[in-house]
Amino acid sequence: MTRFSMRLLDLFYPNRCGCCGQRTAFDRLLCPGCQAALEALSADYSAWALQNAGEGIPWDGAAAAYRYEGAAKAGVLAMKQGSRNFAYYAAKRLAERVRAAAGPGMPELVTWVPVTKSRRRRQGYSHAELLGKAVAAKLGLPVRGDLLTERAGQVRQHQVGGAERAEYAKRFHSTGKRLSGQTVLLCDDVLTTGSTLRQCTELLKESGAARVMIAAATVRLRTENAESPPASG
Repeated sequence: MTRFSMRLLDLFYPNRCGCCGQRTAFDRLLCPGCQAALEALSADYSAWALQNAGEGIPWDGAAAAYRYEGAAKAGVLAMKQGSRNFAYYAAKRLAERVRAAAGPGMPELVTWVPVTKSRRRRQGYSHAELLGKAVAAKLGLPVRGDLLTERAGQVRQHQVGGAERAEYAKRFHSTGKRLSGQTVLLCDDVLTTGSTLRQCTELLKESGAARVMIAAATVRLRTENAESPPASG
C-alpha cells in the first residue's frame, strides 16, 4: 500500500494510538507521548525474577519488554479490546530481548498462551496469538497454535488472587500434539505470578519440547509507588 493510499484510508478510518486511543499519524503505531512513556517503563525479565526467586521456575530462559503500568497497561488492555497497534509495537522490543536472552540457543518455533474458543469468538481474535505471531515475524520463526488449549470456566484470571492462580492455571491443557526436542518460545501479554506460563511450560515439555523460553510483553512488579495513570497523546 502506498503512502497516498494510507493517507486516504486514514481519512475514513483514523489511526489510533495503541495505548491511549487518541488519533495519531497514519504511519505510527503509537502517539509520541505514549512512545516516550513506554521508554520510561522499559523493564527486563531479571527485575521480575529477583522478586520471584525460588518459585520453582520451569522455563529455560525469559524476556520481557515493559512494566505493567501506565501506558504499557493501557496498551495491554486496548489489545484485549481489539486494538492491535500495541502488540505490533511491543513485538519489536520483545524480539530484541529474546535475541539477547537466548544467545546461540535461539528458539526454533513460537507458540502462545491459548484462550477458549468462546472467548476468541467474542473478541474476534486471540491477543496472545497476535503478540506471538508478531514476535515470530520479527524473529523469522515458524508458529504453532495447535499445542495448548484452555478449558472454559466462569471466571477470568484477573478475577482471582495470587494464591488461586496456580489452581486457575490447571485450565490449560496439552492438545496431544507432539514436539520432537525443539526449543519453544512461549508468548503472553502479562507475567504476574507466573502460574499460567509455568503450567504451559510444563505442558510443552511433557509434549516433547527440549527447552522452553518465555516472552512477556509486560511484567507486573511489586512496588511501593502508586501506579501511574495511562499516558495520553
